Amino acid sequence: MPTKLYITTIVVAGLAYMAAIRFMRIPPVPTLDLDPWWGPGEPHAEDTSIRPFRIDIAEKDMDSLKVRLDLPLRITSPLEGANFTYGMNQTTLQTIVHYWKNSYDWKQREKRLNQYSHFKTQIEGLDIHFMRVVPQLHENQKVKVLPLLMVHGWPGSIVEFYNILPLLTTPQDGSSVVFDVICPSIPGFGFSQSSVKQGLGQLQTAQIFLKLMKRLGFQKFYVQGGDWGTLVVSLMATMYPENILGVHVNFIMARTPGSMAKMLLGSVLPTGLVMDAKDENRLYPLGELFARMLRESGYMHIQATKPDTIGAGLNQSPVGLAAYILEKFSTWTHKANPHLPDGGLLQEDFPISLDEMLDNICVYWYTGTITTSMRYYAENTAQSEALGIIERIPCVVPAGLSSFPQELLDMPKHLVAHKFHNIVYYAEHSEGGHFAAMEQPRSLARDIHQFVMTVERGKNV
Repeated sequence: MPTKLYITTIVVAGLAYMAAIRFMRIPPVPTLDLDPWWGPGEPHAEDTSIRPFRIDIAEKDMDSLKVRLDLPLRITSPLEGANFTYGMNQTTLQTIVHYWKNSYDWKQREKRLNQYSHFKTQIEGLDIHFMRVVPQLHENQKVKVLPLLMVHGWPGSIVEFYNILPLLTTPQDGSSVVFDVICPSIPGFGFSQSSVKQGLGQLQTAQIFLKLMKRLGFQKFYVQGGDWGTLVVSLMATMYPENILGVHVNFIMARTPGSMAKMLLGSVLPTGLVMDAKDENRLYPLGELFARMLRESGYMHIQATKPDTIGAGLNQSPVGLAAYILEKFSTWTHKANPHLPDGGLLQEDFPISLDEMLDNICVYWYTGTITTSMRYYAENTAQSEALGIIERIPCVVPAGLSSFPQELLDMPKHLVAHKFHNIVYYAEHSEGGHFAAMEQPRSLARDIHQFVMTVERGKNV
């Protein structure tokens, strides 16, 4: 080997080794202000009481929505054959707005939302809303009751959990556990107060929710989430392993140096060398994956940079808000939906009812939280360095993963194992997408039961 080539090889190998050492070294957990104040005014003693809350939208607010929906629609005719590939098809939007105006009954839907107990409590200067469903068991029902924190995503809300809650809070065939479920609204979403200061992102949410669970008397508990919920509960499991009995997610992703390197190497090396052949179609070709992610993430760039601009428009127009949110429900439930004239939304077999989707939209509309919910993207983008550090810290608590084929990003088990070092349960499903708790409640509930039973059996061995 020529001397220059030999020296170059040594230098490159040395640099690669130093880079590997740097990125594979486990960093310390970033420190947080343990007692920040996100509310208005100066910090003062918190009201730590748990206050009952009931969803009760005022008549004037319902009248205001009706007036806005009654305005003549300024519809732009869709391009021939475009379907949902340009976003919300406005012919479909016209049909949905007509239904919203003439058939949807908020007061009846409000009764459904109030079927479970709601509460508020002040944490770090904010009124944090949560829903709690405590199992009602008969004397002869011998099951173990365990606390479970469930965290929603965007553009979702606590509405995501109404289909799955009965399956988690009542005994199920083949399960020896049942759950005391707590579903909080992320600050700035729905009925939780929004911060008046910059800086409240995933890290801060994780701390708030830990304080919430402790205030409810739970020092140890299970956590579950999808979308933002996945990121928040994964942070909780990483930062507070002494409090988290197990973490279950249905949005499977990891951004560790190891997982990213494997994903890139697997795209160029022979099949089976880095990536199992059965998993390759979930990621490769990378060009198609990246193209889809770019196509579906334009909203993310806007919300991560200028959320208040688009929020001003959406907070003024319920029709605009519906178009913005429903387009996500269409595309994120099935990859083929953009090629359907109605985006699948009006199909009989669409997995989420129109009433349920309008419930979710109405929560955003009546609380006026679309802008504050979108700011969450900007806050987390500003904390990318700290979040990148935590991504490199292994999550060692027991983990359960539910894979749904129509999810935006669904990383194979051996890639996310670089983040979750103790995967005790993994399930792949034949159908379902991003809103799993709404689309496939039975499948997701079954996974949660099986995951927790696996963890509990392991503790008793």
